[in-house]
Amino acid sequence: MNKPKLLLVADTYYPKVDGTLKFIEEFLKRSQDSFDISLLVPDYGTHKGKKVTYLDVSKIWKVSGYANLKLSPSNFKKMKTAIKEADLVFAQGPAMISYLAIHYARRFNKKVFFYTHTLSWELFEKFFPVLFKRPILYLIKKLSIFMYNRCTEILVPYHELKEHLLEQGVRTEITTARLGVDIDVFNPTADKRASKEKVHLDPDKKVIGYVGRISKEKNTHLLLEAFRKIEDQENVMLLMVGDGPESQTRELKALKNCKVTGFVNNVQDYLKAMDVFVMPSLTETTSLATLEAMSTGIPVIATRVGFIKSYIIKNHNGLFFPRNSASMLSLKISQLLKDRELRERLGQNARKTVAYGFSWERSINRIKRILLKQYYH
Repeated sequence: MNKPKLLLVADTYYPKVDGTLKFIEEFLKRSQDSFDISLLVPDYGTHKGKKVTYLDVSKIWKVSGYANLKLSPSNFKKMKTAIKEADLVFAQGPAMISYLAIHYARRFNKKVFFYTHTLSWELFEKFFPVLFKRPILYLIKKLSIFMYNRCTEILVPYHELKEHLLEQGVRTEITTARLGVDIDVFNPTADKRASKEKVHLDPDKKVIGYVGRISKEKNTHLLLEAFRKIEDQENVMLLMVGDGPESQTRELKALKNCKVTGFVNNVQDYLKAMDVFVMPSLTETTSLATLEAMSTGIPVIATRVGFIKSYIIKNHNGLFFPRNSASMLSLKISQLLKDRELRERLGQNARKTVAYGFSWERSINRIKRILLKQYYH
């Protein structure tokens, strides 16, 4: 029997490595037996994988370091062809490629699913001038909800997000399917000094780390402010695993005791070198980066946003700080750097939280069942 043809649509692709792309990688690994999978993604110059349709992007217009889709006849033609050939369309957004894919899927009577890894109107909040912010975000929100309501089914990573979308007027069926972590890859190091040396860091220095986009909505500038307030600067360093617009990375790269890696394929090696992990973000849904840090046994400090505020338990498996307070963040970091016993206790409990509660196998099996149920319905 022929497998259903599934088109995975995403607004990101290599060399960018974010939570959406990690989900796609795990989904591809675990779903090839159930679906005949092809991809529709932006062309960022790295052509990787089979059965991929690449869409041209603008060389000028970017948001948070991500080039936007070029609205050209050739792109529209490629999208229509890819969607016509599919039985099911599974979009990851939230931006133009996903929304156009939903539009064309409905036009060609395809069943279309949308996995909301983040909320568009929160994600883009930091990218518009104050004068225009309110009307633009209002339009983005209205467009997003309109597109959600054109889907066959919406998938969300945690229940609170489902409740929020229902309150905002989403009428499409919404199903919760957690994201997961590969706990065999993201596991605690047995030798912290060796882990630091492996990624060319001074093993005698304490490492404060972050993983993700270096951008306004991730509030990475606040982390830089907090880091500068830490005493004994000669014996600490800031490790930023990721990349972003030059305007956001310039100050970090100029700092003597800071390393910005750019996008990397071995995030786990850098996590194992960290003594403390910080997620200062203003907006998150699940935050895979935080879960991966916890799985690696690192004590985490985060803002109370999205699902993070549910799976982090204060003083048990992590710490919180007020999201606009560099001084409080600096104090929390210093507290952990000085208290090895607290670091170890929080890190061990963080590892247990992820090992017992978050599994890619369970998550993706659930998503496969949802897609197949709709296909055979």
